[in-house]
Amino acid sequence: MKKIMALAVVITAAAALFAYNPPVGGESVYRLSEPNMLASASSASGGPLFTVVPGSITYNPALTALNQRTVFDLSYTGLVDTNNINQTENKYAQAFQLGLIIPTRWCVPTVTVEGAFSALPEMNIGNQITIHSGVSKDVTDNFYVGMNMYTGFYFGYGSDFTIGVDLGVLYKMNDISFLKSPRLGISLMNLGKPITGSYDVTGIDGTSSGTSYPGILTPHVSFATTLFSVKKMSGGFSFDLAAPFFQNAVINTALGFSFLDFINLSVGWEANIRELVNGNEVNLPSIGISVKFAINSSGISKKNEDWAKSEITTSASWQQLYGGIQAISGGMIMDLGMKDTSAPEIILWNGEE
Repeated sequence: MKKIMALAVVITAAAALFAYNPPVGGESVYRLSEPNMLASASSASGGPLFTVVPGSITYNPALTALNQRTVFDLSYTGLVDTNNINQTENKYAQAFQLGLIIPTRWCVPTVTVEGAFSALPEMNIGNQITIHSGVSKDVTDNFYVGMNMYTGFYFGYGSDFTIGVDLGVLYKMNDISFLKSPRLGISLMNLGKPITGSYDVTGIDGTSSGTSYPGILTPHVSFATTLFSVKKMSGGFSFDLAAPFFQNAVINTALGFSFLDFINLSVGWEANIRELVNGNEVNLPSIGISVKFAINSSGISKKNEDWAKSEITTSASWQQLYGGIQAISGGMIMDLGMKDTSAPEIILWNGEE
């Protein structure tokens, strides 16, 4: 029986690999719905400035292990097709994301709900809603692990569903020459059931045969570091390489700059090799900005003065995709409570002899 099950798994995986034909933009669908992820190229190591939002778990579930505050994220992206070659009535698409991080004493649970709805000819990803639920935890001061469970529902072009798990680790390294606080992120994403060819959207080769996205069994390696930090300004860099289905290479790179610790500017760029080989337009770099505001409410601080240290971050980003799709994304992140910056106090005796 075990041999039969193992053979079935091998045959299914082989068939999926042979039928690899994701829609254009399908392998990067999660980054479209959140401005920070769109701007910093969705890094598995947290991006150049280590900007971690709930949706970050879709690229590495270990990233949220360092969060000490409850985080709520709400974002929306409009996709306006300004390409003259689009002669259809489909000129607008959209995506959204809701996310929540709730740190506990034992681990850091995270939940995200992400949706994308697009019938644009240049990016025919269809309609999908995906739910990720993950946990992350520190193993040592420098090593973190995480795991997600996810399920996705696809509709409007047939119907199908996905279900599976994601695994990830994050390692904080010692300084390397001028590279400060370098981080290495490694994840293995989309381990489970992909959608099948019964879901009728246009794949990367221009047909609907073998459509499946995001890519099942996707290894992802990322490196990020701080390049400089002077007075009230710092800058960082990140580089990511993913291999969906082991049949493609997706390269992400980003630069980030922080001013006065409350204004962040990011520039990112993604290159999908199979999309470029199939003649798709080169995407322009993405640009994003976020501004952080402290919450100073006397009503809140009277009840719990720690909540007066909460923050709201508003973010916006833009990128031109596939020759004329204008992705305009905006969102709000609420960090509730204040960070724990003091070391634990250990008392060995109470002073009595």
